[in-house]
Amino acid sequence: MRKRMKLFNLIVIAFMIVAGGLVTLNQLERDITVLQDVAREIRLREIKVTSVNGELNKEISKKDDEAYIIELARTQYGYLMPGEIRFKVVNPEALGTVPEARIVEENP
Repeated sequence: MRKRMKLFNLIVIAFMIVAGGLVTLNQLERDITVLQDVAREIRLREIKVTSVNGELNKEISKKDDEAYIIELARTQYGYLMPGEIRFKVVNPEALGTVPEARIVEENP
């Protein structure tokens, strides 16, 4: 009788160990899935940041060009190059009008 109790206790303990291991394994698999999703999202963000960084570097190199700086100074800030003269037209109607184009049908 005593041997049966020991065997029963041993089987119950073994079952508890196996069940606990399976529960732990299941939780670890869920954690791994969540971490893989997070890693995938981080990779996508990294690709997006790299793309934006490339675009910004292109814009910086474009704005490093002397022609761009001169155009910006002329259009936004109204600067002139040495020797240039600014004219301001106060009455643009006096310059005349541009004739309108008319569509004429051709008869064959």
